[in-house]
Amino acid sequence: MRPSQSGAKPFGKDSSGAFKPITVHRTFQTIIERIVDAIDAEGLVQGDRLPNEKDMAEKLQVSRPTLRQALRVLENSGVLLIRPGQAGGIFVASEMIPAEVLGQKIALEADHVAELITARRMIEPIVYHMAAENASDRELDQIADTIVLMQKHIDQPNIVLQADGMFHRRIAHATGNQVLRRTMNGIYRELNPLRGALSQTEDRAQHMIEVHTRQLQAIRQKDHFLIDRFLEETFVDLEIEFNVTFPFGVRYAPREERS
Repeated sequence: MRPSQSGAKPFGKDSSGAFKPITVHRTFQTIIERIVDAIDAEGLVQGDRLPNEKDMAEKLQVSRPTLRQALRVLENSGVLLIRPGQAGGIFVASEMIPAEVLGQKIALEADHVAELITARRMIEPIVYHMAAENASDRELDQIADTIVLMQKHIDQPNIVLQADGMFHRRIAHATGNQVLRRTMNGIYRELNPLRGALSQTEDRAQHMIEVHTRQLQAIRQKDHFLIDRFLEETFVDLEIEFNVTFPFGVRYAPREERS
């Protein structure tokens, strides 16, 4: 049965405090918990309207990509109905929270997140090492341009994230291997909402600029030891945030050094 907007009440003043800011680094699961708490605490029923995406992200102080990840899980679980367009919005699909189904959907999303982060750790070193061997001076200069763009807009988190994405895509392009480029572009695309889960501050942007500057210098110098060392700095944040660990990785070794 589809929720009806007739007689539906809009979300009120959030007397429960469910939509208070998320002040620590949390995953989409925390957002899901807050939305479910709001439905229960406010006595919302089928057809009632929740705050729109922009307002909800501001109330929770989370990125919109991360919020969309949570909303997608809730919609797939039958908790919410999301109608696009000017007359649309976010509505309660059922006040009967299907805890078991929701738990399964969260677990599936968490598994997918772990697979993404693992795939990145295994494939990205290959991309960086191949870029070091194959990149032209022009391609290296284009990668450097993305760092300049980040520095220029250091106080604008959304632009910094976009420039960061350009940095990674241009390194993938510099490998000269189109299969690797397509693979990494797909991984980066799906990682975007996860990266949005991390706090986006000017200090963090400056740290990102410094890390990318060191990485690019190592690529220019074809210093594969330093590439491995500096790559670790790009992996650790997401792995800590989403509690993804594994006892293996990829390291560069010239063929003649292998036994």
